[in-house]
Amino acid sequence: MQIPTPQDKFAEFDARLARIEGIVEQMDKRMSSMETRLANLEVRVDSGFKWVISLLITLLIANVGTAITIILTLNK
Repeated sequence: MQIPTPQDKFAEFDARLARIEGIVEQMDKRMSSMETRLANLEVRVDSGFKWVISLLITLLIANVGTAITIILTLNK
């Protein structure tokens, strides 16, 4: 049985640290990619939300116009 020297322990530690650094770099790339995707999704959601609000306002105006027409017709 051979007792590991401090240099062997340092080499093993260095190898593990390098592996962890690689994993962290890969996670950083993935998080950046997700950040970009979320930013693009927000833009799409915002434009879709504007469309929905515009349609709701149009429907409200159409309903109010129809109600006014019915009221004016019944008062004759």
